[in-house]
Amino acid sequence: MLESLAVVIPVRLGSSRIRHKALLPFGNMNLLEWKIRQILEIMPPNNVFVSTESKQLALIAKKCGVRVHHRERYLAIGHRASFSEVIVGIVRDIEFAHIAWVTAVVPLMKPREYQEAFRIYAKCVAGERRYDSLFSANLLKEYFWDSHKPLNYQANRHHTISQELPDIFRVTNGLYMRDRESILKEGYFLGKNPYRFCVSKLAGIDIDEYEDYEMARALLSLYHG
Repeated sequence: MLESLAVVIPVRLGSSRIRHKALLPFGNMNLLEWKIRQILEIMPPNNVFVSTESKQLALIAKKCGVRVHHRERYLAIGHRASFSEVIVGIVRDIEFAHIAWVTAVVPLMKPREYQEAFRIYAKCVAGERRYDSLFSANLLKEYFWDSHKPLNYQANRHHTISQELPDIFRVTNGLYMRDRESILKEGYFLGKNPYRFCVSKLAGIDIDEYEDYEMARALLSLYHG
């Protein structure tokens, strides 16, 4: 199925919390190049697209030998466009039957994890159609509260051990997969029955705040271990 699958890496030079986040040093390169190199371990360069409005980020993509999708500025400046508009505005130009949406700011998801996710998608989503999409997740067995009360356990003498808590899945933002036709029709990359592809805790680190970036860099030795 790889010939019909495109990997889209969406990046923009502006970011709301960390300036020029995609250019942050990681390993001996920057976050964008790091992610491209990871994906090229398992995908041919012709199937990999970096979607950006930035000439600087486009040059990194070209240096790595992958394709550039020139994103409209409206889809890249601040939060003017809705997330759905961003997704559709990019995917409509990528003429592959299936789309893997891969973010550069989740750096510790390993190539073999992507490869296994692609295999499961090909079998269970595109093939058997038991699911309609896929996303990467961490399975959490933790105690959660909203602003008033516990959500998944009783905070009293009936308190249960964490192993017996109900399954709650945290979206890691590392990977989303769906067929292009459904994405364009519904304006989103997940359907009503997605496959929850569980990844390691390392793979769940999403660089949103600078502290996340520092943690990811500190854990590089575990990634390579």
